[in-house]
Amino acid sequence: MGISMADLRTKLNTLYSLEQLAGGQTYFHRLHPLSKLLVTAVFLICVVSFNRYALGRLLPYFFYPVLVMELARMEPQLIWGRAAVALPFCLFAGLSNVLFDRTVLFYLGFLPVTSGLVSLLVIVLRTLLCVSGVLLLVALTPFVALTDELRRLHLPALLVTLLEMVYRYIGVLVEEALNMLTAFHLRSGGARWPGPRDLGAFLGQLLLRSTDRAERVYHAMQCRLYGQRDRWVHKKGRPFTGADWWFMILAGGGCLLFRLVDVPALIGSLFTR
Repeated sequence: MGISMADLRTKLNTLYSLEQLAGGQTYFHRLHPLSKLLVTAVFLICVVSFNRYALGRLLPYFFYPVLVMELARMEPQLIWGRAAVALPFCLFAGLSNVLFDRTVLFYLGFLPVTSGLVSLLVIVLRTLLCVSGVLLLVALTPFVALTDELRRLHLPALLVTLLEMVYRYIGVLVEEALNMLTAFHLRSGGARWPGPRDLGAFLGQLLLRSTDRAERVYHAMQCRLYGQRDRWVHKKGRPFTGADWWFMILAGGGCLLFRLVDVPALIGSLFTR
């Protein structure tokens, strides 16, 4: 039980520790949040727009996270390690492709490479690229700055508020659940988790405790003029600088270029002449 609780707390601390990196002072940290948000959106759209067999077309997109991590002085394992957490889910999703799509595309030595295997690798690369792109955005930009820009883009206020609440107060819910698990463990004679007989009561109590905690949090937010800030956010916002425009042109334009031009095939044709 103690190990499970420690794992939950560790994962929660990992989630919030990534945002602490947003306080850096490198070129990428100082860029306008909207420029980083737009470039990330273009990057994600380009990555997911390829078909399931475009393995080589995805490889140039690794230049973006690798260069940003290097120039922003970030440890690569901070991003790649967290991005790898999503790999088991995409491997499970793409396993059916290997089983049912057995058309042989080419041979690697004596090993046949099927179209199902290629599509599985494409899913893995897409997952790594998309998750790393989002993690870089969070690691380079304070979360409050991102939600401010979403409001300025006139996204539904309820959606942005829910995003803020889930991100900020998921730790509150986890702490409530951990406290209840500790109490259950002490009163159940050593049982690790609530069984089917106790699960309904456990979830009901968790809901009641979370609702009560949310009510107290909301009253505290009202005392601090929550809701007044939204009108201030729509009016206030620093203008773009030359560095912001150059970042959008180079990074966003590079993503579009890799989407429109088959760079690996172009490089391969140069070497085969």
